[in-house]
Amino acid sequence: MPADAPTILATSMGFNRSREPWRPGPIFTYAFRLAGAIERPRLCFIATASGDKAESIRNFYAAFAGSAVRTSHLALFDKPNVPDIRAHLLGQDVIWVDRGSVANLLAVWRVHGLDDILRECWQAGVVLAGESAGSLCWHVGGTTDSFGEVREFTDGFGFLPYSNVVHYQERWELYHRLIAEGVLPAGYATDAGAGLHYRGSELVEVVADRRNAYAYFVERTAGGGVDVTRLEPRRLR
Repeated sequence: MPADAPTILATSMGFNRSREPWRPGPIFTYAFRLAGAIERPRLCFIATASGDKAESIRNFYAAFAGSAVRTSHLALFDKPNVPDIRAHLLGQDVIWVDRGSVANLLAVWRVHGLDDILRECWQAGVVLAGESAGSLCWHVGGTTDSFGEVREFTDGFGFLPYSNVVHYQERWELYHRLIAEGVLPAGYATDAGAGLHYRGSELVEVVADRRNAYAYFVERTAGGGVDVTRLEPRRLR
């Protein structure tokens, strides 16, 4: 049973990677509920942003070993690991996009046609979710360290008509300047541990898996400054 509307979870959280094996955070249960698949959800992990790092893929499978979650992954290096990418992704309840380089992720996905495939999945009710690069990619643009020092990027997929920033506490000054200068449109930012739930293109809830993790809406003012609204999250258990 797919989600009842196009759904994106754009987050600065996911796995507890300090544990061995990784421990899935509560955002996954939240995603499965939105997908209407709490009992035996189908979850596909995409690690393009880290170059399909084998260690990350192994840790993903270990994190859900022994659970009811039906896990799979999509790798694109050095060639796709599934015969039909479109059919595989449309068959999922949740697609989780891991962190890494958003610039590399966008370039590789476009070569393989994932921009169109993932839009189709989104519109079909597959929940699109992810952390860091897996948050940024769905938006118009944001900030990234994909090129070395942190700078703007403006060629996101644009499923969501906003900019997006993760690591807000470290990047807020640059983000505010980019919005004030009109380089980026108004958008949403998250602290570590916070996430954004979009229904269609509307933000419907902010969630967090820890204390003192917030989201922020940042927009340009008529005078060329910015206005910042802190958004209180609902704590996930």
